[in-house]
Amino acid sequence: MAKGENDTSNVSSSSSINVENYSQILETFKETYEKANKLALLNNRLKGLNNWLENRVKALEEELENSNNDFKNL
Repeated sequence: MAKGENDTSNVSSSSSINVENYSQILETFKETYEKANKLALLNNRLKGLNNWLENRVKALEEELENSNNDFKNL
């Protein structure tokens, strides 16, 4: 009978550890997921800014080239 009681307490102890581990894993997953979403939004915003800056650089390079041509034609 003592063996049966010991088995029950081990199962109960094991179950509570598993619930605690699951809760910790779930909480960590939620935090990681939230951070990943924030990083994805930031990445998209930075990609948009990068595209705008690349286009601006191209426009300024063309403007500089045109200004150089105008200066040479003077």
